[in-house]
Amino acid sequence: MTSNPSRNLAEFAAAVSPDELQPDVEARARDLLLDYFGVLIGGSALSVSRRVADYAIQPDDGEASVHLRERAPAPAAALANGMTAHALELDDVTNESSLHPGVVVWPAAMAAVERSGGTLADLLAAGVAGYEVTMRVGDALYAPATYPRGFHPTGIAGALGAAVATAHAGGLDADGIHQALGLAGGLAAGSMAYIQNGSDGKRLNAGWAAHAGFVAADLAAAGVIGPTDALTGDYGLLEAFSNDPRPELLQTLDPDHPALLDVAIKPYPCCRYIHPVIDACRELRATDGFRLDELRRVIVSVLPGGGAIVADPPKPKRRPANRVDAQFSVYYGAAQALVHGRPTLDSFGEPHLWDPEVLRVADRIDVSSDPVLDAAYPQRWGCDLKAEFASGEARTVHVEVPRGDPRRPLSDAELVAKFRAAADPVDSDLADATLRGALRAPRDTPLADLVQAAQPV
Repeated sequence: MTSNPSRNLAEFAAAVSPDELQPDVEARARDLLLDYFGVLIGGSALSVSRRVADYAIQPDDGEASVHLRERAPAPAAALANGMTAHALELDDVTNESSLHPGVVVWPAAMAAVERSGGTLADLLAAGVAGYEVTMRVGDALYAPATYPRGFHPTGIAGALGAAVATAHAGGLDADGIHQALGLAGGLAAGSMAYIQNGSDGKRLNAGWAAHAGFVAADLAAAGVIGPTDALTGDYGLLEAFSNDPRPELLQTLDPDHPALLDVAIKPYPCCRYIHPVIDACRELRATDGFRLDELRRVIVSVLPGGGAIVADPPKPKRRPANRVDAQFSVYYGAAQALVHGRPTLDSFGEPHLWDPEVLRVADRIDVSSDPVLDAAYPQRWGCDLKAEFASGEARTVHVEVPRGDPRRPLSDAELVAKFRAAADPVDSDLADATLRGALRAPRDTPLADLVQAAQPV
């Protein structure tokens, strides 16, 4: 490989062959594709998803599916599906890069493969390539140094990963993928300002990354030239978006262990920084003799990087005004787990936002930091919990890694159950078809056949 990081990533991506995926890589790609289908179908029921679908859909038949049921031009389909799949805050997530690769890579790759008439194998390979670039660029951005600048890593790194996935699915070689990656660097965007009022801008960051990456790849295919190194050269993306970039992490490429093997699958529909806290609260709730009415105070540790996103300022965070607010409140998430147990898709929406018992418990949640867990971040996302009771008793819970992490993975049955919980209430027939397609369809199945089988007769 050459010394140009952008070129290295392009060459790595170009070498991912639909015919030579390792069995463990293909299996993980199928699991992540199924997870994407679940959050896409489930997210399509939200009003924001309907609005963006109406924006994308054209009167005439389009090139790619929207919500697996309607049609739109391929770039618009990538936008709509990216926003929709991110709407539940239940999509896959990473540790080191602290972002959501699936909702940028799969929408772009699917639109490209549908447009070109490719197969399921083409989609899986494009996914492997796109995840690799999204995660390596995200690692190098270093989320704790990107968030303070006001940038959302999913939107920034995701645009490049979506470009690579689209270019790979479109049959571009390493030169073409390199140009697509370079052009995507100029289109990358993602603002954290959504946190001000729980806005739909959170979803747009994912949808725009998928759309921008798709456009960048199309431009590269048309012969438009991108920067030589959009990442680390003069005015490169890492320095533009991060206070403390880690460019050496762009080089950690291992064909025998692609990055998507390290992706976590979320069990709870809220910010991943709250998940170790929820796990700790659920463990506390399950201890012998636990009585919620005796609970006086719970102190939970939050991690650097995303801690401020879910914990500050405490007063409004304890009283979320909408779904996004609730999904980014450690106080609300912890209280839901202590009062009701495992949070569900309904837990973060109306009317649960005003549950008096949840709000009472939220007022008893305080946050701290733990130097040992902070030192292990971002490789490990843990939580220390200390609970105080009216009797004077104190209990502690330690979570090393949250559920869904590759070191604490969801079982196959749990993955299917998660998919069913998201998709079945919206369209059980569509859920059946996509479940069969993602997990059991032969690799050479035309993607158009899978989508057509999923659509209503």
